[in-house]
Amino acid sequence: MKYLKVKEFFNRVAKFYDIMMREMDYKEWAFYIEEIIKKFSNGNKILDLACGTGNITEFLKNKKYNVFGLDISFNMLQLAKKKNVNNLVNGTFFKLPFKDKSFDVVLSTFDSLNNVESLNDLKNVFSEVYRVLRNGGLWTFDLNTIFVFIDYWSNYFKMDILNDLIIIWKSNYIIPNSCLLKIYIFEKIDDDIYKKYEGELLEFGFKLEDVKNALREVNFKEIKIYEHLSFRKGHEKNYRVQFVAIK
Repeated sequence: MKYLKVKEFFNRVAKFYDIMMREMDYKEWAFYIEEIIKKFSNGNKILDLACGTGNITEFLKNKKYNVFGLDISFNMLQLAKKKNVNNLVNGTFFKLPFKDKSFDVVLSTFDSLNNVESLNDLKNVFSEVYRVLRNGGLWTFDLNTIFVFIDYWSNYFKMDILNDLIIIWKSNYIIPNSCLLKIYIFEKIDDDIYKKYEGELLEFGFKLEDVKNALREVNFKEIKIYEHLSFRKGHEKNYRVQFVAIK
């Protein structure tokens, strides 16, 4: 399985994921996604791709959207269920287990599409999203840029020391367009006894114009690129950008 390492990584870190991401302002992200939905769609049925532990999915459900979540990691979905998130499916971007024209909105957050290894694979994802969207439907997703790999994530190191956990983050930029993230987690089992978990994940960067062209090739239109968390025009020197496209 081509993306087995992605699946293994998230299954391995799942029970720590929300702690690892505790500094993430999920509400800010969620309100931004809701703004995009209101601006570009009148629909109510939403598919959250790579929904993870369900933070955005839960927000949208509480806003009375009919939301479905899909993730490659079974363990992440088990945590999403504990947040009373329903309609969860274990699967991948590349073969969505839904009928044609099922959704008004498809979204993906937290640079999940940077886990896709090539522009051709990315185009295959876009084709599947196009298939399950209704006519006039909205597709929105964010991407880390190649620039952030070089400017921020290159030779990155962070250590979090919590009550019963030590979490170490390391990352390196890999020429020409990738970033290797390594995570080491030490869980305290007893006095001076820790259990070690570790995993690594490759993210892949894409030129924004190449992504835009891939969207066009599967017939998406009205394609916009924004600086993330804003409606300012996005560019290659942003750390993260948000794409919006209409079927």
